[in-house]
Amino acid sequence: VDALKLETEKLIVGDPLDKNTDLGPLILSKELDRVEQWVDGAISAGARPITGGKRVSDSCYKPTILLDPPEDAEVSTKEIFGPVVCIYSYKNPDEAVKRANALPFAFQSAIFTKHIDVALDLSNRLKGTAVMINDHTAFRVDWMPFGGGEHSGMGVGGIQFTIKEMMREKLVVIKSRGIV
Repeated sequence: VDALKLETEKLIVGDPLDKNTDLGPLILSKELDRVEQWVDGAISAGARPITGGKRVSDSCYKPTILLDPPEDAEVSTKEIFGPVVCIYSYKNPDEAVKRANALPFAFQSAIFTKHIDVALDLSNRLKGTAVMINDHTAFRVDWMPFGGGEHSGMGVGGIQFTIKEMMREKLVVIKSRGIV
């Protein structure tokens, strides 16, 4: 938690056109209001704020870490789509997988470990459609599929998937004396 806090507090929030910016604005001001309400609600219900938890401007929210928000808090039960990370304590990996899989969302997850067997076991058991091992869920390359399962998203995206979705396949059968 302390190491994540130190790295999070180094992030520069601001204009996405500035090459030094790590984190830009939310798309709509109502989304900034929503993120703020969810974080405030989690803190009021018992989450421990580690860093962040406030507006930086009319369109930007400070990168936020919450420790052990209640299981029924909106930050715990919905997809926040804002600069907020929730850290939950657990006694064993089975408990962590059970909590993660209890949600109606199955987008991306991350596992941090030095043990490849643990990482592979957990990645097989998590419902997420993508599992990042020793990297964050914002990792992305153009060729990889991008999409959620269950209530996350609307199918799979990514360049090749989007192109295929926009195309209509057609079969043409030709019978001709001129073709040998």
